[in-house]
Amino acid sequence: MSNIHRQKVLALAAVFQAAALADNLARRGSADPHAVKALLESIIIFDTDNPEAIYGTPQQLLIGLKSLEGSLSVSSLDDNNQYANHLQYALGMIQLENQLSKSNKLLDTLRQRLEQIQKQLAVFDNDITAQPVINNFAGIYIDTIGTLKFRLQIKGKEKKLQTVGVPEQIRAVLLAGIRAAWLWRRLGGRRWHLLFTRSSILDELRLLIKEVRV
Repeated sequence: MSNIHRQKVLALAAVFQAAALADNLARRGSADPHAVKALLESIIIFDTDNPEAIYGTPQQLLIGLKSLEGSLSVSSLDDNNQYANHLQYALGMIQLENQLSKSNKLLDTLRQRLEQIQKQLAVFDNDITAQPVINNFAGIYIDTIGTLKFRLQIKGKEKKLQTVGVPEQIRAVLLAGIRAAWLWRRLGGRRWHLLFTRSSILDELRLLIKEVRV
């Protein structure tokens, strides 16, 4: 497989990692902190389109790689499959990114607000997972993505969704997922690839999963 294909699969895995983490937060009230951190850090990296420079090693995207594999397997078409939500959320983020890309005003606002967070990180000891930083990401999501026509609804347990900090974490990882969707599209990814190039995507991501486990 070509290097560009590897990069596209990694970017797509980041979208699915955001979907999986949002699902975990909504149903359990928590998510893998290392996986969350890898996604949040990607939001404020502007100077490269290389997924491995943005996310690090495939290990950082293992949750997303597994989610993508499960979502693209034949069994995932079953309504009871555990990856049904992941696929729905990932497709939703891809749709949101597509709408966002058509609004220069929102894109400018998004970039300016993210640059502000980048400059303010030192106040929080450069901890991208500090709650005030997550709150800022969530606010950016509401003020930009939240104004788009399409709305992504996350299903979960009401008690968990009402837990302090959880809604903000969900919006923050969704913002990271939309950033990944932008990267995937920039690398040549298209929605129809999920259907018509499923086999080649699965081949590449299984190589990546094997690489992590070696």
